[in-house]
Amino acid sequence: MAHGQTLKIAHCYDGCPVGAEDSNHLIVRPIYALSYDTITKSADWVAYKLSPGSIGIASSLSREAVHDDYVEDTLQEEDFLGLEDLDLERSQYVSLVDFAGTPFWSDVNYLTNSVARTRSLSQGAWYGLDWSIRNYVNRQGPVYVLTGPIFDTEDAEAVSAALGIDTSHRVPDKFFKVVVNNLGQSAAFILPQSAAVHVHHCEMIASIEDIESLTGLDLFSVSTPKLDDSIYSGLGCR
Repeated sequence: MAHGQTLKIAHCYDGCPVGAEDSNHLIVRPIYALSYDTITKSADWVAYKLSPGSIGIASSLSREAVHDDYVEDTLQEEDFLGLEDLDLERSQYVSLVDFAGTPFWSDVNYLTNSVARTRSLSQGAWYGLDWSIRNYVNRQGPVYVLTGPIFDTEDAEAVSAALGIDTSHRVPDKFFKVVVNNLGQSAAFILPQSAAVHVHHCEMIASIEDIESLTGLDLFSVSTPKLDDSIYSGLGCR
């Protein structure tokens, strides 16, 4: 890239996050972009644009994990097996339903889009927030979504055995999600892995500044969208 040029990726709202490790793999696919960290074995951020036409019915679509040829050093499908006793399951940053209406739905099954998430969070606040975002999109139009992990500890070895495997990795302690509409109005959430299934996503409202402080990322490298009550209201909050 020539000096002074800016890399623009359509999946990101007004600039993709900066601050991830230089060794990360930037992967851009038709339906999302992500920055994959081979140390934690998780994307540091994932960005996508959700529209009414992309949402579809996923009941008959495969959820089988797909090896990513762009990144060799990922967790493998077998690394996610036998997690029931830990209340964990292989989940996806970008959900299948969000892009089941496109020809590229299978891209969500790449292991670089996979992460270990608690069943209670997946079935509770994460599911509720995703449902609310889709409902908002169907009523109001497209939104940009930015999501990723939050790690509370710097000690990778302390959590590397969380999946019961020898491969060095990190299991996120929390996740963040920011929703931005075309007017630059936004809503932000921090979703803890420890959340009980009955806890509503509206109890997890956060600020963009808090997320940036916890992740070390500049989430919006050109201009930061403003949190807006109308977006929270549209997502079932306030």
